[in-house]
Amino acid sequence: MVAEQIKAIRTYIPEGLTLVCVSKFHPVEAIREAYEAGERHFGESRVQELQEKVPVLPSDICWHFIGHLQTNKVRDLLKLRPYLIESVDSLRLLKALNDEAAKQGYVQDILLELHVAREETKTGFTPEEITSLFANRLQDEYTHIRVRGLMTMATNTDDETEIRRCFLTAQSLYDRLKANSQQPIAVLSMGMSDDYRIAIECGSTSVRIGSAIFGERSQTGRSDHPTPTPMPTPMPKAFFFDMDGTLFNSMPVHAVAWKETMRKHGLEFDEQATYINEGRTGEDVIREAFDMKGEQVSLEEIKAIYHEKTEAFRRMCPNGAEPVEGVPELLALLQSRGVECWIVTGSGQQSLLNQLNRSFPGVFTRERMITALDVTHGKPDPEPYLKAWERSGYRKDECCVVENAPLGVRSGKAAGLFTIAVNTGLLPDELLAAEGADLIFPDMHALIRKLKSSE
Repeated sequence: MVAEQIKAIRTYIPEGLTLVCVSKFHPVEAIREAYEAGERHFGESRVQELQEKVPVLPSDICWHFIGHLQTNKVRDLLKLRPYLIESVDSLRLLKALNDEAAKQGYVQDILLELHVAREETKTGFTPEEITSLFANRLQDEYTHIRVRGLMTMATNTDDETEIRRCFLTAQSLYDRLKANSQQPIAVLSMGMSDDYRIAIECGSTSVRIGSAIFGERSQTGRSDHPTPTPMPTPMPKAFFFDMDGTLFNSMPVHAVAWKETMRKHGLEFDEQATYINEGRTGEDVIREAFDMKGEQVSLEEIKAIYHEKTEAFRRMCPNGAEPVEGVPELLALLQSRGVECWIVTGSGQQSLLNQLNRSFPGVFTRERMITALDVTHGKPDPEPYLKAWERSGYRKDECCVVENAPLGVRSGKAAGLFTIAVNTGLLPDELLAAEGADLIFPDMHALIRKLKSSE
């Protein structure tokens, strides 16, 4: 099956163009079949999955890392010596890769991710930001990374005119960089299963094709599930809710507060970093930011900085954040069914904890709260959700996690619990699926409809 699909796709791909078989979430057996059909370039989006596959597959495979890369995963990824990292989407990640490659003593090939799509959820540099990077002699500052070109994704649409606009914008910038840069620019990675033919027409040198080769994946991100995961039946007896971004629309304010506070201490931290780190304790976030800069910081300094951030949040949001739309209706539905509602949060801020009683009177009690004050290891460690499960007294199959952040999803799944993701933020669904979310919803109303239809 896989070999036949590859043969069909190869009829449309010019000689010399790289076909990256996107094998993420697909089993080793499927990769071996593609390898035996002559393919050598494979794309993965999770460091943990790559760690599992590299040792058991042929050593001459050229592994492309194509997913969003968190800075705390850089060290583990570089130990695997990937052929190409295609998804470098921020200066923070660029610096992390360069510094870690220097520590490991080699030069890593990368692509800069270019944002040309209409959707704000897609990540990457703007054309102006990439032009500025090269104008400021990128290669002089980042001596342990080698920029081989650009990667981009088109707007998710059926409008071929819009798709072509995205690809032609990328192709124009690529041509300018290739003509003027001292870097060995030779890769323009664009085009996936649905649009690779248009990408090739627009000058792509590398296409990333997954479903057209290996078949569709379920929204769980697991190829061994042929259909979307159903809701547990009967209704779970306990729902474990994350707080920021899940119950309260507080993340935009947290993003500004974090950015303001970090900059005061000479640390880079943008809006996207806030959402990527969501769920972790504040102390962990600050400690990693200093690690990325190569500076030591004491626990007392960390606590002082977190206090600054807390005060910044209070200043910006003195009356507390508003509930996420649909949450009151969801909680009312669960209470009418006799379901226990718990809080499992990386926050320790009293302001938000107090607001729970104001916004959702009678729903949450302190006995049903796991906060940063109750755990040794915050998310993505499974400890917060394991502690909630243990205290609840229910079986694991009687409990359900509701999260909005990738690290929270990872924590819930690592605890062995059914985990629902409601994407209330700016990160793409793919990041939630990559962490193993059993179900993904665009908003709380969609989750409510699913719960009612499952009764």
